Amino acid sequence: MMPGQEGRLRATTLRTISLVLFAGALWATSAAPAPEARLLSAVYLDGEVVRLEVPDGQKPFALGTWRLGTRVLDPKPRDKRLNLYIVAPGTQYHLEAADEFDHNTIINALPEPGKSREYDVYWALVLDPRIHTDFRNERDLIIAAQASFTPGDLFEFDDLPSDTFLRTFLKMDTLEDLRPYRHKNGTLPRVIIVPADFAITAAAPEAPAEPVTPAAKPTH
Repeated sequence: MMPGQEGRLRATTLRTISLVLFAGALWATSAAPAPEARLLSAVYLDGEVVRLEVPDGQKPFALGTWRLGTRVLDPKPRDKRLNLYIVAPGTQYHLEAADEFDHNTIINALPEPGKSREYDVYWALVLDPRIHTDFRNERDLIIAAQASFTPGDLFEFDDLPSDTFLRTFLKMDTLEDLRPYRHKNGTLPRVIIVPADFAITAAAPEAPAEPVTPAAKPTH
């Protein structure tokens, strides 16, 4: 081996090893499985957790990694439908890897056991940073939506507790975008309730069968 060849060979070998390791890292990243989708399975009704069965279709509405069921064909709100509120932020549906989509889900009524109903879906988004309520019923949401707060002079869009939902689903990214909700005195609602422009079908689980008590044996 001529002088200098050993150094060049070592450098070439190190570069080859580095490229192999880099390619392996890229493959591992691309091969990493996507977060598992999670279905809506429980909701709040008057502060209590109840089961709600939402059928999963080919094109469900996705909320981060959460799947809220398949949209019905007619998206406009209808009086005959029940209401389902997606409340942000919330603690009911939480995932460490996507905590910006943490939310609660509230309904105003449950179908009869074993029956399906359509639900109009609404965004219930907290604007006031001083609200720390974990909303679990429709009444509290409506009361909060009727109350207002005054944003401070240094208040920014990122200060809104529901900023991710506003950006992702309502396509808002500045305080000016909230002008339609601002009152004449400059205040904002503590919570805004906005139609999500879609509806879903959901069912209540079958009622458990009542246990049969065996008839008492006649005594003689």
